[in-house]
Amino acid sequence: MNVALKTAAIGLSLLLSLKTFATELDHWPSEAAKQLDRMITANAHKGNYAVFDMDNTSYRYDLEEALLPFMENKGLLSRDKLDPSLKLIPFKDSAEHKESLFSYYYRLCEIDDMVCYPWVAQVFSGFTLKELKVQVDELMASGKPVPSTYYEGGQVKAIEVQPPKVFKGQAELYNKLMENGIEVYVVSAASEELVRMVASDPKYGYNVKPQNVIGVSLLLKDRATGQLTTARKQISAGHYDAKANEGLELTPYLWTPATWMAGKQAAILTYIDEWKKPVLVGGDTPTSDGYMQFHGVDVGKGGIHLWINRKPKYMEQLEGMIASQAAAQAKEGLPVTADKNWVIVTPEQIQ
Repeated sequence: MNVALKTAAIGLSLLLSLKTFATELDHWPSEAAKQLDRMITANAHKGNYAVFDMDNTSYRYDLEEALLPFMENKGLLSRDKLDPSLKLIPFKDSAEHKESLFSYYYRLCEIDDMVCYPWVAQVFSGFTLKELKVQVDELMASGKPVPSTYYEGGQVKAIEVQPPKVFKGQAELYNKLMENGIEVYVVSAASEELVRMVASDPKYGYNVKPQNVIGVSLLLKDRATGQLTTARKQISAGHYDAKANEGLELTPYLWTPATWMAGKQAAILTYIDEWKKPVLVGGDTPTSDGYMQFHGVDVGKGGIHLWINRKPKYMEQLEGMIASQAAAQAKEGLPVTADKNWVIVTPEQIQ
């Protein structure tokens, strides 16, 4: 074989090997996969980025809501160990029943999501990140529902809380985006440190850079020196080291912006880019993900609103929001983008 043929053969072999290792969207409905592939092709290797919610968007179910009873059942979390600042209302005890922290969380949500969203991140304070990582991995490995109780009206009800289950389709999409030079960020209403333990651990398949995980940020304390910091502060200063932070203790003190509702869009502006919009935003909850869905996606680049349709009432709410947002854009003489480029799938379709 002459040199030219050898060179051609080597080139073909490399091309085939690259093709072999390229991620495909196998766990997606065919039409959704085609839409995503078209968007990725159009925006590949141009400095673009995508943003995903985590709970019920990137995996099924909710990490904090499962980890709370998981650690409570072990005696690691209890009302006696709860930081005093988090005892916001009296516990609802009776002669026959002592209220669980999980039930307490539900009752805070009945007051307002603005109360329970931060609380369920703050409740894990007092542990080091290394200690919490052990619990997260145990929960994920168990795959078993976690028993707890809550109040429905005045009655105590039993509940089994499902641990997170990786959406294979989303893991594929994360990796395909990154393979095509589209940076992936997570913007979650859950604890940033807890979400990072899943999103950035290769064994779960997402492979997100630790610094690209943005969520509810709490001050971290060095137990030896008392020094305070946060991952977000470190990342902004350019000296973030996830490994070095493992021994730091999570405190209940909140850092801002708070990454729920409008705060998700604020997080994009604060930590990612003030002007360049994402070419994809993935979400599942109208109130929490709506701001970044309607204000974030660069539809002009073919950007996609990705929606995980997990509840009929949420889908109905989203459809109403799409119509009202499009009407508001038209009224202001703005390009109407709110009703464009939606990819909507159910959890079952990407599991």
